[in-house]
Amino acid sequence: MTHKTKSKRFGFTLIELLVVIAIIAILAAMLLPALAKAKSKAQQIACYNNLRQWGLADTMYVDDNSQVFPFPRYQVSSLPQQDTPTWGDINTFHLVGTGNDVWFNALPSYVADKPLYSWVSDPATFATKKSIFTCGKAQADGVAAEDIPQNHGWLDATKRPLFNFAMNSKSLANESATVLRSQMVAHPSAFVLFSDVRNGSAETPFNGSAANQIDLATPHGYTTRFSARHSNGGDIAFSDGHVGYFKYAYVVNSSGKDPGEPDINWDCSGKTVP
Repeated sequence: MTHKTKSKRFGFTLIELLVVIAIIAILAAMLLPALAKAKSKAQQIACYNNLRQWGLADTMYVDDNSQVFPFPRYQVSSLPQQDTPTWGDINTFHLVGTGNDVWFNALPSYVADKPLYSWVSDPATFATKKSIFTCGKAQADGVAAEDIPQNHGWLDATKRPLFNFAMNSKSLANESATVLRSQMVAHPSAFVLFSDVRNGSAETPFNGSAANQIDLATPHGYTTRFSARHSNGGDIAFSDGHVGYFKYAYVVNSSGKDPGEPDINWDCSGKTVP
């Protein structure tokens, strides 16, 4: 007499598989926002640390140069060479000894990095490597096609360096002096040295004019170029060495200018920039 053995069932039924897939999808939907938030926070912290390095370098430079600050841009009359200097401009100025006192050339060596003119022969690497010049969020966002043309931002890294951070260009807005000295800074803990700078015309929020909207990736900045890429806000490095994170609406008024907050001075005297 033969006995039938009951066969064992291996694997899952289709319904069971669908249930497992549904559970995984729910868990992923719950985790992805948290992971994205953590990534964004990590990018902001890296950006924050870079600005601390720029502030530290500035302090050492000022101590070595009779309490005189570096310049926020080339001291030339040509606006494109001030706002969007090309790699050719940077090379030419360096060869004739002009612009070595501009922040992006003068400060990097103080924190074991290279001056910008050292990258002239390899702009592709400068554009992609992580360095004191770069913000991970700005690099991750990339360049919008509409901002590549020269009349709309000119975000072409092969033609010019794209700045993620900018030095304050309004430090002498209420003064007749042409050189900023540490003795002129009324409130070091509130005086802006560096800030995140806009890298895309579509970035929001933005309160500036249509003309300001395409002032992108420039070496010098003010409220009209302040970036909100870090959760609707950005980082600012101050003259006393500390760095703070601020929401865009606190830094920029509805007209795109200085709201005159006491803890953020764009002018060295502490007065509101007109």
